[in-house]
Amino acid sequence: MVAIEDWAKWQEEICAIGVTNPLIHFAANSFGQIDLERSHPGGFSQFVTGGQTLLSNLVRDPLAFSRALSAARRIKAKSDRISNNFGIETLHLIGGLANFEADGFDLNIPILLWPVSMVRKADDYEIALDGEPIVNPALVEALDTCYGIKLNEADLLARQNESSDLIPVTVLNFLANLAGDTANLDLKRILVISNFTTVISELLADIDKRGNPLLEALMGEPSEGLADIDVPELNLVVDADATQMRIVSRALAGQSFAVETLPGCGYTQTVVNVIAGLVHDSKRVLVVAPRRQTLNEIADRFSEIGLPGIAVRADSTWVDLVAGISRNEKAQPDNVEAIRNERIAAEAEIDKYFDALNATDPELGVSVARVLRELSALSALARPALTSARIPSEKLLSHLDRTNALELLHQAHDLGEFKYGPQDSAWYQAVFESPTQVEQILGTAKKLHEETFPKLSSQLSEFTAKVNFKSAATVEDWGTYLRLFVGIRDTLDRFVADVFDRPLTELIAATAPRKGAERNQMSGGNRRRLKKLAKEYLRAGMHVADMHTALKDIQQQREQWQLYCSIPSAPQVPTGINDALISYQEFVEDLEKIQQHLDPDSEEPALIKLSLPSLQLKLRSLANDTDALANLGDRALVMSRIREAGLAGLARDLGKLHTTREHIALELDQAWWQSALESVVARDGSVLGYSAHQIESNELRFRAAYLAQIAIGAKTVAHELSIRWNSALASAPNEATALKQLLRTRQASFAQVAQIAPSLWPALAPAVLVSPFQVAAELTKSQQFDAVLVLDAAGTTVAENLPALSRAKQVIAFGDDAIAAPTGFEIESRPTQIGREVAVESIFSQVRRAFGAEVLRKSYRSTSQALGELINREFYQNRIQFLPTAAEYQGQRNFTLELVTEGNRAKTTIEGATESLDAELQHTVELIFNHALWHPQQSLLVASASKVHADRIRAAVIEGLKSRSSLSAFFDLHGREKFEVTPIAELTHRLVDRVIFSLGFGRTSHGAVLSNFGQLSEPDGRRYLANLLVSAREEITVVSCFAAEDMPSDRLANGALILKDLLNATAAQPVPAAKVLDPMLGDLSIRLKKLGARVDDTFSRDLPLVVSYAKTSAVIEPDWSIPGQSRTEKFRIRPGLLTAMGWKYIRVYSFELFSDPQSVAIRIAEQLGLQVTKQPLPLFDSDDQAFEDTDIAWGDRGDSNDMRLEQDKPPHWG
Repeated sequence: MVAIEDWAKWQEEICAIGVTNPLIHFAANSFGQIDLERSHPGGFSQFVTGGQTLLSNLVRDPLAFSRALSAARRIKAKSDRISNNFGIETLHLIGGLANFEADGFDLNIPILLWPVSMVRKADDYEIALDGEPIVNPALVEALDTCYGIKLNEADLLARQNESSDLIPVTVLNFLANLAGDTANLDLKRILVISNFTTVISELLADIDKRGNPLLEALMGEPSEGLADIDVPELNLVVDADATQMRIVSRALAGQSFAVETLPGCGYTQTVVNVIAGLVHDSKRVLVVAPRRQTLNEIADRFSEIGLPGIAVRADSTWVDLVAGISRNEKAQPDNVEAIRNERIAAEAEIDKYFDALNATDPELGVSVARVLRELSALSALARPALTSARIPSEKLLSHLDRTNALELLHQAHDLGEFKYGPQDSAWYQAVFESPTQVEQILGTAKKLHEETFPKLSSQLSEFTAKVNFKSAATVEDWGTYLRLFVGIRDTLDRFVADVFDRPLTELIAATAPRKGAERNQMSGGNRRRLKKLAKEYLRAGMHVADMHTALKDIQQQREQWQLYCSIPSAPQVPTGINDALISYQEFVEDLEKIQQHLDPDSEEPALIKLSLPSLQLKLRSLANDTDALANLGDRALVMSRIREAGLAGLARDLGKLHTTREHIALELDQAWWQSALESVVARDGSVLGYSAHQIESNELRFRAAYLAQIAIGAKTVAHELSIRWNSALASAPNEATALKQLLRTRQASFAQVAQIAPSLWPALAPAVLVSPFQVAAELTKSQQFDAVLVLDAAGTTVAENLPALSRAKQVIAFGDDAIAAPTGFEIESRPTQIGREVAVESIFSQVRRAFGAEVLRKSYRSTSQALGELINREFYQNRIQFLPTAAEYQGQRNFTLELVTEGNRAKTTIEGATESLDAELQHTVELIFNHALWHPQQSLLVASASKVHADRIRAAVIEGLKSRSSLSAFFDLHGREKFEVTPIAELTHRLVDRVIFSLGFGRTSHGAVLSNFGQLSEPDGRRYLANLLVSAREEITVVSCFAAEDMPSDRLANGALILKDLLNATAAQPVPAAKVLDPMLGDLSIRLKKLGARVDDTFSRDLPLVVSYAKTSAVIEPDWSIPGQSRTEKFRIRPGLLTAMGWKYIRVYSFELFSDPQSVAIRIAEQLGLQVTKQPLPLFDSDDQAFEDTDIAWGDRGDSNDMRLEQDKPPHWG
């Protein structure tokens, strides 16, 4: 149960609405009232009959009219303000007065009220009665409470209708007779136009102290905050980021909570999605907001998306009902499932790529994206890693922690292993089993280098020269030559030399084996003849066992001779061939001994296959470069462990690179990450199947599918409502007929529709929009709602919302307590306002404490936020997430300071002399008319910290329009953003294109600046200033008689403390964002700079890389780091917002940027307008030269040497 103390507190707060209540305590006040008791009979007669009557016809005395006109301005201004900001109509005429003071009651109560309209007509007002009279509900309650008298309102109004007089004597007599002897009422006739409201009585009458579960929970124990919630598939009707989707999910789940709506962060679109979601779930929604503009914005937004009339406004009921019925009749079903499936399919394609890119490898625990970033970081260092070595995949896991591997490599380095590489010593990575073996092999190497190789090389060179052979290239060639020489020698020992000169083909065939194919093709006689001929080539006494093989060898020897010999000659054998062959065989044997100990992992050819010059160098290195064999045993032990660890390839690279100790870790990391990339891709190479074009197409497909689903969301809601409406019509035909008759009158109210069509009303108005002050009057207690949405909740109290809360099961409060507070209003106009005496808590704070809160933090203003950094820092603890516009990057400023340098001092020293100086007034009015002339398409708000100054500006504009009638249209344009001049204390949250803040205070006569800045220095000065600054959509202009440095440094309070920073904002320079640039983006930025683009990686913390050329600016965003909590934010909302803010949005993809960064840079440069691959073509053929362009036409000789001079360049020019 709600505590009795809470009910008492709420009743007290309701009674304090308006500060004072002239319907209970009426007091004459010429400052804010128009007394019609002494009005002119002619004008009054016209007024009484309901006609439009000028105030000047009612009050004809010049002095009295002047007072009445001033009062009318105040009454009208207050009426408009209360109507717009609280939804309460206060413009009334009261008639008759009942004074209870004779009986000891402090009550002076008007009897009747008439609604009145006031329309400005030049320097006059047109006034008319705007409805039937009502009895003051406070009078009914007072008579009952004080005397127990039950007043029959119908009887009293009947007495009023008996006469043409507004307050006939019969009315006063009826009350006097009703009171009788029990009351000493002092009844008298008055007729006064002023600001009055019956809201207090209506709210008090609506209180039901039984309460409900929602009120009990609201006043219960504070919440520990909101629990996490899973976001289901939502039927959204407008864009929503992750936070907004979570808010909609909570609303649909029936949770009560608060939503802190930071400026420009999607307040309206969130409310629209919540209402649409609840309505789609067959829930009825009550939406309350004190500001009429807020309710209109919601209704207009629904109309824009194809859901007009889904939320019915109390002050536009007929219009919204007709729109809703029309929508219901036109609604058609759509293929929701197909569109949803297309979006899901598009999401799946995107997810496949990003899952492959970001999936953690089960073995190594790293993703492809991370590997690419690590490799890029290594390559972007001032001294990048250079190794291309790989670590075997089976060894990678053991090196996740590379401490041990690094220690091994450090040991090898300390032993000198990396002092020499394969290019430095032939003994690099040599393998020996003992020092003795080292000595033996070294001796062999020296012998080969110093003796064997030179000798053998000389001898064989002599042989080849004698027989005119080509010089041998390798040791293998030596062996080939020697084997040929030996073969020829053996042939000549058995055959005559002529055998090399004769064709042997037929002889070979004739001597072939019996079953040989060659033999079968020859006749027997011819074969016998040829065999006999073959034997004739044998030397006398020689015998050959296999003539066929011998002849084939001779044929091959002749062919080889012809191949190697450079001059045609008969084969011959050099002298000393036996010795040479023995030396060669020993040489080869020694080479093979040495080869066994050389680097087993070397990719060089074996010694025997090296070219002779290379072999000579290698032997020289083997003989002389023996330092690489120092402490070979220790190094061999370490190297064996390195090989076991799979680091042999890396060790080889470290030796080649002569890596220093401090760089070994980099090279190890490079080898590991390169190997990891290959290993990860080998296990799952799906990421390689995506090209940049394919990924971009997938993103475009998702955006299109998402937009289609958002568009279909509104149609889905419309069709669902249509089904409910048609069902309700079918079940209640009589109500349908009655409703039709009502709508034909072109007037309707909530109460009327609910009375004549109670079954149709919920289907026709699934959501209603109403001021919290109107709920009691507009909605009966029997009308219950599933949820109440309290908008602008930071500016209203729980007591003011009791009627709404008592009719609902769930509450969601949207508000921003940095710019709003429940300060209420004053119903009466006075020279000095009293102000709310008791500070009360807003319903927003109460709901936040009781249930917890979500925060809308991402700004979606496409024009950014003027003075965003100051606003964020001073009022929102840097919680708003702003994105800068391209215009800001190009240097455009959205804040200007207009200093008044002439006439900026007070002319006297009296108190208040510095307020509203004429020079500042004139300068502000000039700015206003200049805006109206040059920027009429932009809405304008003018505010001041001085109410006097604001009033003078308003009057000066009205006076100025008399001579600038052509500009008068501007001041009636822009609808809800209509031109306004207001003190900052009276400004309620609104949005306009441009704000002019004329401070309203100047210097003293001595040039000093005082510390009192009017409403800025008041306790709520910070809130006033915050509300003003967040109202500007595009630009803020401050008009001041002094600069920041002129302000005093002490005695400043509240909003005045921020004024100095505000005046300094024009001189503020952008501070580079401190961030670490991604390595791959760093490499890309260097390439873009070389192509001629301007690159900035410190412009904003929220933009990874900004690049521009001429007037085109682009945001480069990599796919491995896309801001956003959902696909919608990453691929739809963020790109769309940046594009709307003037940026060209360019996505770069991991593998594309890693594998071919130059192509990516060129593509981006050409998107910016740089001509990189497409060179401009000459407009005219350069050979077709006009005579006036020739040298002769300019008086030069035809044989000019200009061309030679152009081509002659000094050597140092390059």
